[in-house]
Amino acid sequence: MDASSRRLVAMRLLVVDGGATGTDVALCVDGRIAARAELPSVKPLRGDLRTDQLCLMLGSFLGTHTAVDEADVMLDGVIVGMAGVWSERERYEYSDAFMSAWTQYVSTDHVPLVLLSDAELLLTSAFGTDVGAVLIGGTGSMMLMRDADGLLQRVGGWGHAVDDAGGGYWLGRRASGAVARMLDGRGPETLLIRPVASLLRVDADDHDAVRNALRRSDPSRMARLAQAVLYYADEGDAAAIEIRQEGARELALLLQNVPANVEVVLYGSLFESQTYRELVERLAARPLPKLHDVIGVLVDRIHRAGQLPTTSV
Repeated sequence: MDASSRRLVAMRLLVVDGGATGTDVALCVDGRIAARAELPSVKPLRGDLRTDQLCLMLGSFLGTHTAVDEADVMLDGVIVGMAGVWSERERYEYSDAFMSAWTQYVSTDHVPLVLLSDAELLLTSAFGTDVGAVLIGGTGSMMLMRDADGLLQRVGGWGHAVDDAGGGYWLGRRASGAVARMLDGRGPETLLIRPVASLLRVDADDHDAVRNALRRSDPSRMARLAQAVLYYADEGDAAAIEIRQEGARELALLLQNVPANVEVVLYGSLFESQTYRELVERLAARPLPKLHDVIGVLVDRIHRAGQLPTTSV
């Protein structure tokens, strides 16, 4: 009987939600979270899967949080939802590297591994194996749906270099562009110069300094401006309002082919903004409840089912 289908009476699980900006890790015992930590992001990079870094952190986490009755009790499974792991080849390479790193840094005991993309982890948490969809608004943006045939349908998630419209990086880049147009005299005055200047570590009143720093800015840091865009939009800044409106429209477009009878949930830091969330909901013309605690909901679902989820390909 394989690990993904056997009934588990006293489950001891390690769950890893690996996103682009952080890694949420929880040690779960019999359906409750016994220990939890937010660790740095170890999203795979080109040429570096970063499984050694992840397993080093997991070994330290497990060594520090001995929340089970006996420190040497084996885990019933490790569930990893990792950003940047999607295709069959990516899964194979990542799982092989992970198990090698696990043996080196955590334990030589065999442990069943369930490997999913981070989006699949969200979908499984919200709906299990049932029909449903999740709309993600974090650093990037995407929609993932499981249809009536059990097949996964993905829209978006292209990465910030290609698209990810409505996501955090996209919002931040638009904010920087609004400031550039303001400095050129091509666009209106905008208070977004304040968070942009703060990110660049220059004085917002020194336009020459902002201009020079903006030309040399690191594009990878743009997502840090997303919350500022939403804040200044709430404060009435015209440029920020326009960016927010366009972003919400782009997120709603990710749902345009989702059947009306399929439930959709929202997840991601951008939806902490009530206004942004309500804009997307109104433009999508459907209710969009928010999924709050991915790991907590997932662990409860697994406990009630008495078995590990399967790896989707």
